[in-house]
Amino acid sequence: MRGFVGLVAAGALAFSGSAVSQSFTPPDPAVLDQSVLDQGAIDQGVMAALAQRGVPSASIAVVRGGKIVFAKAYGRRSVSPDRPATTAARYNIGSVSKQMTATALLMLVDEGKLSLDDTVDHWMPELTQANRITVRQVLSHTAGYKSFFQGEFLPIEGHRAISPRAVADRWAKQPLDFPPGSEWSYSNTDYTIAALIVERVSGRPLAAFLRERIFAPLGMTSATLVAGRPISAQDARGYTRYALGPLRPAPIVGDGWALGAGGLSMSATDLARWDIGVLHHSLLSAKAYAEQQTAAPLAGGKTAPYGLGVFVDEVGGHRRLEHPGSEHGYLTENRIYPDDDAAIVVSVNGDFGDAQNAIADQIEQLILGLPAPPKPDPRRARTAVDAAVRPQDLALAHRVFEQLSSGTLDRRLLTADANLYFTPTAVADYRASLGPLGAPSAFERLRSLKADGQEVSVYRLMWADQWMAAVMRVDPDGRVAVFKVFAPA
Repeated sequence: MRGFVGLVAAGALAFSGSAVSQSFTPPDPAVLDQSVLDQGAIDQGVMAALAQRGVPSASIAVVRGGKIVFAKAYGRRSVSPDRPATTAARYNIGSVSKQMTATALLMLVDEGKLSLDDTVDHWMPELTQANRITVRQVLSHTAGYKSFFQGEFLPIEGHRAISPRAVADRWAKQPLDFPPGSEWSYSNTDYTIAALIVERVSGRPLAAFLRERIFAPLGMTSATLVAGRPISAQDARGYTRYALGPLRPAPIVGDGWALGAGGLSMSATDLARWDIGVLHHSLLSAKAYAEQQTAAPLAGGKTAPYGLGVFVDEVGGHRRLEHPGSEHGYLTENRIYPDDDAAIVVSVNGDFGDAQNAIADQIEQLILGLPAPPKPDPRRARTAVDAAVRPQDLALAHRVFEQLSSGTLDRRLLTADANLYFTPTAVADYRASLGPLGAPSAFERLRSLKADGQEVSVYRLMWADQWMAAVMRVDPDGRVAVFKVFAPA
């Protein structure tokens, strides 16, 4: 699933910190083709990215010529107990799951059981404006339904199980964020609705449909729906961290929340097998794949950055289908290049640091022959400062930062969800890692917007030799719903 990725610009907010002890397993001999890729360059880049950002492990797979030519795991799939990463270990792929839910619906479209232009009221007439919203708009995030889990903390209720039907009832019966088809806004709720439609049309639970119709035909033997359960000891354990503190086990999302929108877990090589299926049009008609890979139209002749379950863009003149996956404890980056018969998969077991994008960028440059882009320096981006910031907003951000740095958090300032997040361990980690830095020489708001009734802001904090960023969400009653600090690599 996915929250505030666009505003935070995760690539610019990667972590630095003490390096985790790194190692790597030998590449899988069944898929290694030494003549296709420079293994040494990949090893060096992956190890540097993990060490620089303190991320425990990465598992990668690379497709060229329509086959997996490289697969390798680096680091530790578990820190305590200490277990090395392996190419067989599963990682939660978060929102990368959405393209599989979309494909399930498109398979039913190919079979003539529904149309992309059917309206949602065929199956859920009780949802807001269901008679005006099409399946296509649901799959392309242009329906206008509010998204659940947009914040950076797992809310109290997120720890508990819920039925997907209850998710749809709560978020898709609210007023729309915009008229259907007029705008684009990423919504996890859309894919809960998509999953429920798959189940009603097919008569099968989504997990069973995916297993029988997608995973088995493509040979994705490791793929499974996590469904709120802890994964096995053979798989990668998810980690988080508070500010610049040590690794901590990430919370587990309750069963039911992720259905359709996320929640799938698999090895990087099995996700690469999915990518090969896309490249070879293994599951859908050519027409359905074209629908999936075409940017969705918006009112006024504009287009969304999204097709049906995938972001659609290009890099260096190469067409690209991309989707990030963000789940508590995990980040995944999946990139497919349809015209190059190539793909890249990177999964990591830390929900911080943006190592997955740094690694994917490096491999992308190698396989497409692209030059490395210049690295921006946010410390010099003076024109990015938000001149409209109110003194009281800046003062509140200062106050929370100072309290966390000193370990004296006034919990009356926080919502219930924020109070749950700031455990004694979290507060101690913030104090230990931020306190020694002292007061920042600059504290500036870069961006702000209104989302879900909250004021959401990104701040830049600077010291003489480093900078960090903070995200803050404030409820209408003035209480802080989210405050998280990030540091760049």
